[in-house]
Amino acid sequence: MTTQDRPQDPRPSLLVSGNADIVDLYVLALRSARISILSVSAIEEALQLIRDRSVSAVIVDVSAPAVDWDVCRRLREQLQDGVPLVVLTGWIDAAARQQAAAVGCAAFVGKPASPERLIDVLRRTRAGDRGIVAID
Repeated sequence: MTTQDRPQDPRPSLLVSGNADIVDLYVLALRSARISILSVSAIEEALQLIRDRSVSAVIVDVSAPAVDWDVCRRLREQLQDGVPLVVLTGWIDAAARQQAAAVGCAAFVGKPASPERLIDVLRRTRAGDRGIVAID
């Protein structure tokens, strides 16, 4: 069974970004792909949502204001086992990829990333793939 053949996870994914353009682009694309998505701009909102409801994945824009590797670590610690954390960042050097792996990210996506690329990575991580590096 391929990733595309598997039933859709009814739990929403969560996008954490303070960049309205990023949010608009990816939320529209994910919804068009029939992937349930919530978005927040602040880490405290994200942590509260993770505590209050079950999510299928978290996508975090590490260039967003006040979002850094420690924030990613805090998010990872709050997520249920098996829920992937996907990093979306413009810093695509080896050090950033190593840092993402060190905090437990399932995937590292370099910006700019096409909506199709993010949808593919999200589907793969939600299906259990880990260690994904997607740099266009």
